[in-house]
Parts: sequence; structure tokens; C-alpha cells
Amino acid sequence: MISTTRLAYESLGKHFGGVDVFEDVSFTVPAGTVTALIGPNGAGKSTLINLTCGVFKAERGRICKDGVALDLARPSDALGHSLARSFQDVRLFGTLTVLENVLVAMPDQRGDAPWQLLGSRWKQDERRNRATALELLERLGLADDAGRVAAGIPFGTQKLVALARAVATGADTLLLDETTTGLELTRIPLVLEFLRALRAQGRTILLVEHNMDVVAGVADQVVVLHGTVIASGSAESVLHDEHVIREYLGRIYA
Repeated sequence: MISTTRLAYESLGKHFGGVDVFEDVSFTVPAGTVTALIGPNGAGKSTLINLTCGVFKAERGRICKDGVALDLARPSDALGHSLARSFQDVRLFGTLTVLENVLVAMPDQRGDAPWQLLGSRWKQDERRNRATALELLERLGLADDAGRVAAGIPFGTQKLVALARAVATGADTLLLDETTTGLELTRIPLVLEFLRALRAQGRTILLVEHNMDVVAGVADQVVVLHGTVIASGSAESVLHDEHVIREYLGRIYA
């Protein structure tokens, strides 16, 4: 029987030196859904992504992906567990073009081993990868930026390139850290449509997000992190929770 739980966080605790980031964090991310992780700055949202990818180790608790513990995972193992991420601070290859930044993330590329360059099939694979990368950029409104050097485009646009690059890996689970930060408001509906399409394809998304309109527009589940999990459930229930409003939101979201 195939598990419907893609990610499971069990009684996680993390501190840096004498500072506790969070304690006793437990929640699950169902497969094929969008879970929004929200909370104030410093609540540990990005830290949770880093723990999932093996950048940091938790002092307590464990993380499982499809029932397999990630306790010993390293960052280089993430794609082996079909995990891909974006970063709060953009980490593109600045001297490469937008298109090249997406192409470099694609799996099983010809040239990974010298023998793969024998014959002509590598040219077909290269054309296919290029078409796939261009389609991703098109869907995010970035087709006209494909040939631009990544370091020369606006911060918000760089965030979208990072999203396309994470998707290009083919990973079934995406850990997206503040994807819409710095983005022009007119582009947000495009991102929402893109994320919904990924969910329809069966991708699982853990989305760190501060824009509550984005959360309300795409999340199947919302988890509020503030020292521990202070609320979880549907976007409707969490964004109207009096405790969440008092501790974090400050107002009710329609």
C-alpha cells in the first residue's frame, strides 16, 4: 500500500548555541498537496527546509520522506530522495543565462559520463531538455528573459528562475522558500496558476510564504510555526484562528 504521507516531521527540536529555534514540531505533508508554512521572521521556517535537506541536523525528533528517515541525509543526497528546493536568498549561477540556469538542473544529462556523448542521441536529448526548459520559462512569463545573464535580472525575476530550476530537477517534492518575495504583484496570479498545475501533476510542495493572499489562493494545508506548531489545518480555518491572528497575522484574511 502506497503511503499518502510524503513528509513527516516528528517532535523536531532545533537550537543554535543557547538559542532554541523551535521545539516539539510535528506535522505531515500529504503527497500531491501544497502545504504552506507560515510564521514570523525567526520562527525557523527556512531552518526546517535546511533540516529536511540535511544542511542542519535536529537535536531531537526525526524527518521521514515516504516512510524513509532522513536523519543521516546530506545536502548532496536531496535529489536522491526526490527533494528539490529554492532559497530565501537567490542562489543562481550569475554568469549563466536564465535558460542555462534551468538546463543545468535537469537530470540524466548527456555528458554526465563521457560515453554518453558517443553517437547522435545526445543532440536529441539536448533539444528535448531545451524545449522543456523553455516551456517552464514560458509558463512563468520568463520566455523573453531566457537569453539574459541571470545576474542582470531583477530580484523577483531571479526568484522565478529559481522556481523553474527546482521544478526542472523532476523531484516529486519541492521545498520553496519565499517564492513570491520581491515579485511584481501582476505576476503573482501566474505563480499561483503554476503551483496549482504542479499539484495537479502530483507534485508535493512545502511552501514558506509571507503573502497570505498566496497562501489562501493555493494551500491545501497551512502550518503556523512560532516556537512550535501553534495551528494547522485548512487556509480558511487557520487564517481566521484567533490565536494565529493575535500572535502573527494581526488581522483576518477574507
